[in-house]
Amino acid sequence: MRIPDSPEEPLISFSSGGMKCFRFSEGQREAIQTCFNAHKSAALKLTLTVKKQRKPGDGGIGFLYAEDFSSFGLRQKIPSRPQVSADFTQFEKMAFSVMFCMNKDTPLPEGFYIKSSARYELLGASLETAAIGFDFREKVPVFAFAPNGGKIEKPYFKTDFTGVPLTLNATATSNSLLPQLEIVFRSTDAAHDKEPVRLTVGGERLSIRPSGERVIIPCAALKSPFSEASIDENQVKVAAILVQASDEHLLGFKEGTRFVTKPIPVDPGLIMSWSRNNWRGNEYELFEWDRFPGVLYFDTLDYRTQDAFFRRLAYFVEKAGYRGQLLDDEFLKDKHGYNAHDYRAESLADFFETARRTHFPLNQKELLLFEILVSNGVLVLNENGSIGAGRGAVISISQESPKSLRYQFVAHEGWHGLFFIDDDFRNAVASIYYTLDPYALAYLKKYFQVTPTLNYDVDDDYLMKNEFMAYMLQKPVSEVGPYFVAMASRSHSQLKAKELADYIIRTEAAGFTSAATMLEEYVSDRWNLAAGRVWLVSR
Repeated sequence: MRIPDSPEEPLISFSSGGMKCFRFSEGQREAIQTCFNAHKSAALKLTLTVKKQRKPGDGGIGFLYAEDFSSFGLRQKIPSRPQVSADFTQFEKMAFSVMFCMNKDTPLPEGFYIKSSARYELLGASLETAAIGFDFREKVPVFAFAPNGGKIEKPYFKTDFTGVPLTLNATATSNSLLPQLEIVFRSTDAAHDKEPVRLTVGGERLSIRPSGERVIIPCAALKSPFSEASIDENQVKVAAILVQASDEHLLGFKEGTRFVTKPIPVDPGLIMSWSRNNWRGNEYELFEWDRFPGVLYFDTLDYRTQDAFFRRLAYFVEKAGYRGQLLDDEFLKDKHGYNAHDYRAESLADFFETARRTHFPLNQKELLLFEILVSNGVLVLNENGSIGAGRGAVISISQESPKSLRYQFVAHEGWHGLFFIDDDFRNAVASIYYTLDPYALAYLKKYFQVTPTLNYDVDDDYLMKNEFMAYMLQKPVSEVGPYFVAMASRSHSQLKAKELADYIIRTEAAGFTSAATMLEEYVSDRWNLAAGRVWLVSR
């Protein structure tokens, strides 16, 4: 939104004490108020160009308020206040923009000033929604500051987010979300694209592997988001880093409840350590894999909550001897589904359509799950009232799982999510599955069959390929062999599948390591992922 600056309504300018001062007209003040009412934030963006200057000199940009003006113009002495300062001569013969956010808790400004010993020209002024950081995507660089101001100085890959709470919401409540951090990447030489960008925010170090144009990091995922931040490695890949308001549509709740229905798009690497203090609801938080729309992640308060959502589904979809059956609550009351879950859209549609057709009484969490799946396109309601598959999948983990297992579950279940939604990936998995050492495959099937907590239907070819893939990719390749050797050494394997288990021990699980290596090559080339890692953002 441009600030009107025309012969009919110009910016009112005058000089005072070495400063160039600008006073907003009544219409311009109304535009600022309108922006605040609509977006709950506003920022003034000024674009300047600096003429030739022989020696360095500090400049500054700041706001003017009603008390700064008298009936005769600007008061003689203006109290000290936050401003954006810079040595303007570092921008000699080039244009640059300064975006200065307005304080949400104080009266709106009546104008602004620019002071500089350098000769400059004001090219334009506009009104924007609040953002803090820098943006170098266009020819004219943008330096964006919170209301506490700051200084433009080299190196430019440092920025100060301590003032974000002055202009954007800084508390997660039922009516408000924390802001989000957007990092935009430049296109670079493909040979170096897999090298991560290292970022530090409030002392917390993040590693971000570029894949696509940008990554969004919700501030709710960070320990100290409103702190100083810096790009420490591979700065050349970063075109912009900006803190901005989150999408208010994410405050979607089931009417009259604290049950969220809209997922937060996020990289899976941020889910495991997401603080429950920043959850929107009480019993679970809902996420969506940012790179793969429709793949939903539930993080539940405990196993009891997770079972309420998914236990009946687990038996209906995967448990040998029960598949296709809707088991009643009496049967399920002392049963546990899984510690983590994954279901494709087709299986979810089959479950809910069977319940609809047979008038089976689902529990409240299952009805809530149905509402979430429909509202996010994982399920579709057909014209005849039946329930069909949409796009995506559902994944679930629990806060009750130890942190080390949460990482493994996010990876394991994440691979299932990709298997569900991607034909080419399924074909690649199948080609490797059919070349697996037959004795290794026989052991894996036996393990799936006789382990009570799994009890998979080993005659389901789709399920076997899916689980084979996830077990190969749930840990780094270097850990796959030792993991299966340890599994084969357990009393359970020795009792139920001794000959095959001994083969795994004797060969040091070489067949599994080979399969994991081939699968990792595929996911690395395709998505910049790796065995044991479905995320691009690592802490």
